[in-house]
Amino acid sequence: MKFLKETVVLFIKGGVIGAANLVPGLSGGTLAVVLGIYDKLIEAIARFFQKKEKRWEYIGFLSRIFAGAAFSIFFLANVMDFLLEYRFNQTMFLFMGLILGGVPPVIRAHKDMRIRTSRILAFVLGLIVILGLSMLGKEYVHPGISALSVSMLDNRTCLMILIAGFFAGGAMIIPGISGSFILVLLGQYAVIIAAVKTLTIKPLIFMAVGAAAGILVFSKIIETCLEKIPSLTYYFVLGLIAASFYKIFPGMPANKLEALYSIGAFACGISISYLLSKISPTQKTPTS
Repeated sequence: MKFLKETVVLFIKGGVIGAANLVPGLSGGTLAVVLGIYDKLIEAIARFFQKKEKRWEYIGFLSRIFAGAAFSIFFLANVMDFLLEYRFNQTMFLFMGLILGGVPPVIRAHKDMRIRTSRILAFVLGLIVILGLSMLGKEYVHPGISALSVSMLDNRTCLMILIAGFFAGGAMIIPGISGSFILVLLGQYAVIIAAVKTLTIKPLIFMAVGAAAGILVFSKIIETCLEKIPSLTYYFVLGLIAASFYKIFPGMPANKLEALYSIGAFACGISISYLLSKISPTQKTPTS
């Protein structure tokens, strides 16, 4: 019964992360942090090939997270497409609530989170990274993706998808940085979304290989930071989260009824995030 409950919870958390990765400007890494699975996720990926004695534990954890994420990406792509086109404000307010509701557990993630000059600087650096990236591209506006002939991609385009996948994969596990936004900057977002909708395998394979490599490389870097400088890393993460929260804010709707719906979606997001962070917590707290 306990295993079933944990499976459902991890599947749902993975689904939330997958849904976030469909939206340029939203970070799956941020959602992993606020849902209380980030440290465990980084550990499972970074140490998968090193700790043979824990490999089955990692497989069990990652398979449930990735299953939920894959479900969202492949089966909810059209739903997210609809929500972003017709319920954009409510959708963004919902994700803002999800992010804000999980901030307190991040603050409590390490035993020593006292404010110090170096930690404030780490926080500010996190802000600068996200705000700087946001200046590289336009704010996200739903593009109304047209039909694309994704089955006729040449080798050069596939190589670009591979490279884009590498950086997007790394971005997916860095809180505050959106993997989808990286795809937008590199010109591959529309191609990947079209491939997902039409289940065109070739570009998805190149994307998956690149993303897997990016996740492995960046997870090693993040794990090292969490082990060596945990407090600074968490302050940096909080800076990333704060900047991403500001970045995705669509503005308060002028229509009073729509504004009310948006506030309701925001409150729902906070509640969902809080409840999910409390159920079956798996966050690993660094001891140094």
